[in-house]
Amino acid sequence: MFAHSLKILLVLSLPTIGVAASNPSPNEAGTIQLAMSDTITSKVVLVLQEGGDECRGIPNVYQFDCYRQMFRRAGSSVSKFPDYGEARKAFRHVEKTLKAVLKQYPDKATAPLRSNGRTYKPIQPDAVKSASAAFERARAEATTILLRANGPIRIHYERIASVVGSNKLIIRSQLLMQVLFKHLT
Repeated sequence: MFAHSLKILLVLSLPTIGVAASNPSPNEAGTIQLAMSDTITSKVVLVLQEGGDECRGIPNVYQFDCYRQMFRRAGSSVSKFPDYGEARKAFRHVEKTLKAVLKQYPDKATAPLRSNGRTYKPIQPDAVKSASAAFERARAEATTILLRANGPIRIHYERIASVVGSNKLIIRSQLLMQVLFKHLT
């Protein structure tokens, strides 16, 4: 009994390190980062939810840059965790798609928008429909990447995918409102 208690005491006194499914990565302090944790997944989900809320609150011509920056932040939040590599890849895909949209349809006549300490570039108003279609495709592909995951990371990726996919309905409803508004005026 004494030996068992001593083992427990020794284990508790040792520095704690997280175990990752792949190679763990050291952080700035040199300790090992825990991967596949509810904390990390919750952080990513929060970045996506709060970012989506912010993006929906600004005019639609700025939303594409807002979402681009949101997916960039989401990717950065998991960049130190090798187990979240596929999530990082999915976020990067959406970010690149939106970057291409901004490059293809810049609105140089409209000033950038500052909101919550960030600056968003507009696209041309007549490009919103085609830009939305490209965004939806990229988001659907990102959701597919996340949902194809196997193993222990799957449950974490499913949580993230539910948020990535949830913005689709909001974008569609905004487009529908624009179409209806155009027909009424």
